[in-house]
Amino acid sequence: MSVTPPAGRRELEPLPYDGVASVTVGTILWLIALIVLLPFWNSLRADGHLWWIATAAVGAALGLLGIAVTSRRRNRLRR
Repeated sequence: MSVTPPAGRRELEPLPYDGVASVTVGTILWLIALIVLLPFWNSLRADGHLWWIATAAVGAALGLLGIAVTSRRRNRLRR
C-alpha cells in the first residue's frame, strides 16, 4: 500500500543502521548476567528471587533470536 505524504512533508526512509551490533551487545550482557547469577541459585531461591535467573535466560534467548532476525534483515538490505 503506497501512501503519498501530505504536501510539504518528506517521505520517511529506513535508517542505514542494521541493528546487529546493538542486539549482539545486549545479548552478551544478558548472557553475562545469567552466568553471574547461576552460582547464587540457592540464595536467590531462598529469597524468592529465582525469577532473576529466568529473566536473564529469556533475555539471552530473545537476544539470540534478535541476532538472527537482524542478521537476516542486514543480508536482505545488502542484496
